[in-house]
Amino acid sequence: MDKTKEKFVAFAADLNYADLTPEAVHAVKRCVVDAIGCALGAFHAEPVKAVRALASRTTAAAPATVIGTQIRTSADLAALASGAMVRYSDFSDDYFGGNGDTGPHPSDNIGGILAAAESAGADGKALVLGIVIAYEACGQFVDHTALRVRGWDHPIFHSIATALGAARILGLPRRQIGSALALAVVPNICLYQTRLGDISNWKSLAGPNGSRNGLFAALLAREGITGPHEPFEGKAGLMEQLDNPFELGALGSKDTPFKVQSTFFKCLPVRYEMQLPVWVALELRDRVRLQDIESIRVYLEKRSVFSRSYNPAHWDPRTRETADHSGPYLIGAALVDGEITERTFTPQRYRDPAILDLVQKIHLEEDNEYTAAFPRTFHCRFEVALESGEVITVHKTNPKGHPANPLTDRELDEKFLKQAGVVLAAKQSRALLDQLWQLEKLDDIGKLFPLMLVAEPG
Repeated sequence: MDKTKEKFVAFAADLNYADLTPEAVHAVKRCVVDAIGCALGAFHAEPVKAVRALASRTTAAAPATVIGTQIRTSADLAALASGAMVRYSDFSDDYFGGNGDTGPHPSDNIGGILAAAESAGADGKALVLGIVIAYEACGQFVDHTALRVRGWDHPIFHSIATALGAARILGLPRRQIGSALALAVVPNICLYQTRLGDISNWKSLAGPNGSRNGLFAALLAREGITGPHEPFEGKAGLMEQLDNPFELGALGSKDTPFKVQSTFFKCLPVRYEMQLPVWVALELRDRVRLQDIESIRVYLEKRSVFSRSYNPAHWDPRTRETADHSGPYLIGAALVDGEITERTFTPQRYRDPAILDLVQKIHLEEDNEYTAAFPRTFHCRFEVALESGEVITVHKTNPKGHPANPLTDRELDEKFLKQAGVVLAAKQSRALLDQLWQLEKLDDIGKLFPLMLVAEPG
């Protein structure tokens, strides 16, 4: 018997909306507000438009809508297209736990869970429940497994998480939930090469594609397709492939906080581990003249540190995706420009000689104490050596949005309205925001989509 599979199946099958605490429900709404804002903010991005175009060519008997559009497509393609919008700008939520091996962006599941709910004609409570289940699965894996150190990538978590959440929304019986889970695990191992070297468009699509695969697994199971036996603990199962036998912790309940309550949110559109270094760089900018800098040593926890020889593209970014994942570039851009905006990720900035010259002076170093404290506490220390011989040291902990330094609901509202305002009128943005905060009261998830509709230009 696969104990890990059985524990997940029991959780997804037995958890009811009535079992959720008010804190968990509120946490889900915070995540949805953040995710939908990110999706609307990325509406006009070229890779996002390409995926929408692909989705628009498919019709379905039980369709789902792509966020911001009237495109009604198959549920799995809606999951991919909506999820790509949420993830594209790297402004969406994150989760760290256990050994801090990887942060899986649990909102990558929201496109898949939302598509499952609309396709099934589900209500707001069902959507909330599905999201709780998905975030719980992501959090459990981050707390108890290690992927990145062995060359695997985290979208497998989303395949599993969305399969469980979608299976619950679709009302599958226990046996079929087990098949959905197995069909999410075995076919969907992903490689960490996605995030190395000159990073491609796939970086922002990998997680949402994992969610799409998870929804597809649930749909296969609903049709009676069975999944491989012992997907986690079998002789060639996930634990064997990872060389990492693991045991799940206590799952969320009225007595144990749900993982969704420990979500990490972003104040800047950059990978989470760079939130704090960029914050330090912005503060440091007012204290030094850039032309006086001889070198910058940035001390972080182990997972954020890599050498120029290991990943030289991060000192010479040539794609948007590389730029938004490059610690040296982001620090340099913050010091030169005094801000991180969408303009930061244009070729005019990431190929700018003034920024690139400064980037060459930046070195990343591990501080063992910071590694030991991570992810409970994020640390970052800059030691800036000036040509005069003076060394300026700045140290900060926990960026805004970390659970120990949380964004307030008002701050999430401001983030949402700024992003939604790119494509929606102020009145429409506010109406949508108000409805998202009342998500559990919706009698039909389909009623959300007209509120998210972006007007055609002209």
